[in-house]
Amino acid sequence: MSIVVPVIDDLRARVHLHPCLTLRNKVTAPGRAMRAGFPSRPRGLRNADMAAPPLLALQDIRLTFGATPMLEAAELVVAPGDRICLVGRNGSGKSTLMKIAAGDLPFDGGTRFMQPDATIRYLPQEPDFSGYETTLAYAEAGLKPTDDPYRALYLLNSLGLTGEEHPSRLSGGEGRRAALARVIAADADVLLLDEPTNHLDLPAIEWLEGEIAGLRSAVVIVSHDRRFLEDLTKSTVWLDRGRTRRLDRGFLHFEAWRDEVLAQEERDRHKLDRKIVDEEHWLRYGVTARRKRNQNRLAKLHDLRRERKEAKRSVGTVSLVASEAKASGALVIEAEKVSKTYGERRIVREFSTRMLRGD
Repeated sequence: MSIVVPVIDDLRARVHLHPCLTLRNKVTAPGRAMRAGFPSRPRGLRNADMAAPPLLALQDIRLTFGATPMLEAAELVVAPGDRICLVGRNGSGKSTLMKIAAGDLPFDGGTRFMQPDATIRYLPQEPDFSGYETTLAYAEAGLKPTDDPYRALYLLNSLGLTGEEHPSRLSGGEGRRAALARVIAADADVLLLDEPTNHLDLPAIEWLEGEIAGLRSAVVIVSHDRRFLEDLTKSTVWLDRGRTRRLDRGFLHFEAWRDEVLAQEERDRHKLDRKIVDEEHWLRYGVTARRKRNQNRLAKLHDLRRERKEAKRSVGTVSLVASEAKASGALVIEAEKVSKTYGERRIVREFSTRMLRGD
């Protein structure tokens, strides 16, 4: 859903908002403004005088599942040429935010804006192959009339597929490759890639990295592959406790920045606790709280307590230490006549092996 964005005077002070996003309280003549909150380029400015307007922008996105808020004031701005990694703890809402960005999931509040002529291609974690007889038909379904009709087959072949495979008989890795071919084949303005390296071997990951690096498209990536993110991304959006923060540097610099943000939060929380202690001391031993100014001070103390109660703390970290144990035996694994098929396609037939420690 989309709602009218209120006018905020100090919007530019918000570090996570793209510099081209401004808000107006007046409607200009037709053609002068694309949409409230996302104006066209002001007259008198050349292209070199300002950053490119965003292709896709999410502002103040809110989404609640049941009684639990998943997203609170989450934002994502994608400009031409961006290389963004979306990071956060498991279950923080990264895939949910990607679905909203793709237009596949409704949300409770906020604004989703996309340039009218922009195209977006989304790679979900679980692609839907229903209705397609071959992998080539599936990959070509994402093409626009102006796209290269042979690119889909070229990408499938590069990923080790012929294009004749039936989607119902694909393994997890083959399904991921077909889905990647479909997304990359289209000359899209924005690519939203949710775990693109899942089920891929190292050569395929290296090929994909080179392919993405050569695209003109803006790219947003969710991935657990640290090397993949370090090599490709130039900006980082951190989704934490339902809100987003943006760093205009790649994933390589994320952890140092995150640690500093969390350390500053802890310092601020400590200051708040000390201030509450001081105010409670005044309440117990200070002058009577009957006068109006003292009543105001008491009200501020209640506000401080409420602020501390409602503050969301970062989720703690877990340290796992594995101690070495004595070798329990020489035999590591033994398999005898193992077989595996996908439908009528046989992958392994009566495979036997024996692995000893140190092999």
